Amino acid sequence: MRVLLIATSLLASFTFSRADEDISTSGIFSPPSVTKDLTSRDGTKIHVQAVGNPNNPHIIFAHGLACTLAAFDPLFEDPLLQATLYMVRYDTRGHGLSGKPLSPAFYTSDRYADDLKAIISAFKLNKPFFAGWSLAGAISADIAANFPSPLPFSGLIWLAALPYLGDILPKVATEKVLSFLPGLQDTKDVALGLQTRIDFVETLSAKNDVVPYATKLGWVGSAVYLPPAVASLALGRSQDPTRLFAEAAAGWPLLILHGSADKQINGTAVISNLAPAFKNVESRLIQGAGHILFYDDEPTIARYLFAFITRVRLTNPYPIKK
Repeated sequence: MRVLLIATSLLASFTFSRADEDISTSGIFSPPSVTKDLTSRDGTKIHVQAVGNPNNPHIIFAHGLACTLAAFDPLFEDPLLQATLYMVRYDTRGHGLSGKPLSPAFYTSDRYADDLKAIISAFKLNKPFFAGWSLAGAISADIAANFPSPLPFSGLIWLAALPYLGDILPKVATEKVLSFLPGLQDTKDVALGLQTRIDFVETLSAKNDVVPYATKLGWVGSAVYLPPAVASLALGRSQDPTRLFAEAAAGWPLLILHGSADKQINGTAVISNLAPAFKNVESRLIQGAGHILFYDDEPTIARYLFAFITRVRLTNPYPIKK
């Protein structure tokens, strides 16, 4: 009971600060970001940025297909999150400023896990949370399959996420996003590839009509950084979610955050198909938010992130003691 009262008090304080513009920004030191280009075990360069106090809870953010770490700017520029968390984000292999190998051997499950191992080592992370947005939600299965149990991650956060690659895709992906996949992977039709990337960006936000032009240009630029051949490798790789479900049943905490107006992934389908497999799960549909939900409603996403991380750290629900 005392633990829950402490968590409630912390959340109430955080929520109050978010509601008061002066309180939320005054007197908070914003530490400079740290950028590193790491080398994963197979030699692939991984571009990583971190912000916040390393003494605070650690969380790693991974972006979706045809995007980069810049997508998380709304969260990483939040002074309260900077003051309460140590946040690390990276360009996943094949994207942004990270390496872009062109062999299927570089896109196996263990290679994605190796990237995280390099990040954890370089930034001295201790039991970080993993937050996967969109396609990067599937990295959850790579973590479960390639790290020892109990997993050295405090919990999972799925942000409009695809839980894994495989039979779940047609159950949760919208027809709209599935229609983009051929154009994103086409290596011959340049016009189709560019137009698909523009159309893809137009479906990220539920508030597309008011997204600044400069922001859209940045998102399109991020999409152009993804070579079509790499898109095929990232989408076509195989995963085995068996260990993911085993850790889910053992109490690995999961927070599902999804926008109700997502044009790419059906959040209700994700929750109904995956939430029952997790012994320790919270799910939230953010009304009016789209696929890039932390852009459409950053204050709400930040509040849920903080509350979930606080609860997990105070109650320590994983692994379940037998």
